[in-house]
Amino acid sequence: MDFLIFSIYLFLFIVILIFIFSAGLLTPMIGKKNIAIVGILGFIMGSIGGGFLITPIYHDLPYLVGGFHSVIDPNHEILKVSVSSHNDLNQSIETIKKMKGFKSLKETGFKLITSSFSDNRKKFIENYLSLKNYSSYEVNTSGVITIFTNKEFNSNELNNTAWWLQYTGSVITRSSFIYFDVNVNSHDVVENMNNFSKGAIVVESATGPVQDTIKFVKSKMFGENYILLIAGMMGLIAALLGSFWDNIPKFYRRKL
Repeated sequence: MDFLIFSIYLFLFIVILIFIFSAGLLTPMIGKKNIAIVGILGFIMGSIGGGFLITPIYHDLPYLVGGFHSVIDPNHEILKVSVSSHNDLNQSIETIKKMKGFKSLKETGFKLITSSFSDNRKKFIENYLSLKNYSSYEVNTSGVITIFTNKEFNSNELNNTAWWLQYTGSVITRSSFIYFDVNVNSHDVVENMNNFSKGAIVVESATGPVQDTIKFVKSKMFGENYILLIAGMMGLIAALLGSFWDNIPKFYRRKL
């Protein structure tokens, strides 16, 4: 949600509150006995308005706060990007370099999607990988092998691993992906994630100060039902203010 839509939703909710307040002003015409009905209608209208207008804002609140953080602190974030190795790697790298706010990239590892294998074969593969001095790896018998390197990646490493799997245990590599850490401006993270959500180049996740802020705000948020309750209470207050509006000046004058 961009700032314009945020402003429109908030404005429309304020309009609803003004309408409820105006309805409360009619209480003297329909009788003070009906204040309870006015209050109930105010609560219902506030809850409905909150459900349609405030709830979407609340859902996007972490990203709005994150966007504000990226403006006041335009540092950098790291995008975790995967690229299909069956595509032209050089062309894919050039495409990554054209990302908005791009600063730098670093190859970090690769993933092989293979035919399934036994637990004994898994141990054999893990023993082989332990000798390669990789920073970390994960082997799943369903046929997913993820490897992160601690050195500059060489595509021959991926091909050699795929060849070794087939030669030693007839484990066929069906597809493979190369991982990159891409350094971009923090305020361009969301746009890049939206633009590269599918295809040969995929942004899988993002890390950095702005993402930490988003996670922190999410951890402090409460349930959606509370939003409806608060919006309903605001409607109730607006209705009661309208109902007793003619008595407020009198009360204020008595105090003076």
